[in-house]
Amino acid sequence: MLSRVAESMFWMSRYIERAENTARFLDVNFHLLLDLDKITEVDSRTYWEPLIMVTDDRERFLTLHTDFTAQAVSDFLVFNRQNPNSVFSCIALARENARSVIETIASEMWEQINRLYHFLNTADPTILQRDPYNFYRELKNGSHLFQGITDATFSRGEAWDFVQAGRYLERADNTSRLVDVKYHLLINPNKEEIDPIDNIQWMAVLKSCSALEAFRKVYLSRIEPETVLQYLVLDRQFPRTIYFCVAMLQEALWRISGSRRRDFSTNADRLVGKLEAELNYTTIDDIYQLGLHTWLEDLQKKLARIGDQVYQTYFSYHTFQDSEDVVLAPGSRSNALSSGNVKVSRAVWSQSDSSQQQQQQQQ
Repeated sequence: MLSRVAESMFWMSRYIERAENTARFLDVNFHLLLDLDKITEVDSRTYWEPLIMVTDDRERFLTLHTDFTAQAVSDFLVFNRQNPNSVFSCIALARENARSVIETIASEMWEQINRLYHFLNTADPTILQRDPYNFYRELKNGSHLFQGITDATFSRGEAWDFVQAGRYLERADNTSRLVDVKYHLLINPNKEEIDPIDNIQWMAVLKSCSALEAFRKVYLSRIEPETVLQYLVLDRQFPRTIYFCVAMLQEALWRISGSRRRDFSTNADRLVGKLEAELNYTTIDDIYQLGLHTWLEDLQKKLARIGDQVYQTYFSYHTFQDSEDVVLAPGSRSNALSSGNVKVSRAVWSQSDSSQQQQQQQQ
């Protein structure tokens, strides 16, 4: 398989997942404000700034807007073309990646992503104020339909594995960002009991991961911060928890390389296997002992490094300058295990950032 094709499949999947996540966060926030409207003040930035923090776009947002209002945040996250992580930008980039490998994907996949792009391209931005419910539902259903069509029409070969790797890497990162932001906004160590407002907001956190119904089947008692954290981080069966996503990412990458436990072929396989093992034996007490924010920040760095190594191994064949010239070649176990030969860079959040980063490393 050509590296160009593999990279397009990987990023097409990541962008679709990112767009769907952003649409779901906004939709849940819209319903949260409806629930809280008669209970507390809902026009403050408290309910809108976290959405920008989850996507890590606060600085970019403040260059375009002065306050975190409903209209400003919604437009920035959905229609703003200067924001590379907006829903429109993600769908447009996913469509471009799909177009570049149109001979590889199923025609139904192309038709669906093209339809979703034109829906966004022709939508009136005022719909976010007039009819947000139906608009976000269309976005979520369109993304789910694309993923369902992919599952039903795409051969289970290497291209499929790159689609899976992109999906679960993106999903794990999004869940960790959501938990990091929301948990620290809602948790109050001085509060002995959860009040009705907190309970509604914890339900919103679970809904942001489409996990409320599944959570209720596991934890029959009232919602507690500890059980929400336990579920979204370490549950092994729900498809949006961090552990589940890392386990699926490991399976996808190991199928691509032919790795297996205690015998891996690439640095990406080593890193994802190490992360899965850490999560497998981690408890909530371990996370609290280290500090939730510190633990999640470290997790995001590990996910970013896995993404970097996927790029180095499968999408790029560059020579890196360190203490001596070393070429990272796919399939070379000695190079894969020697992480000191590879410079670990910042977290890569978009495909364009990844390409620019590689160009800078060559100079």
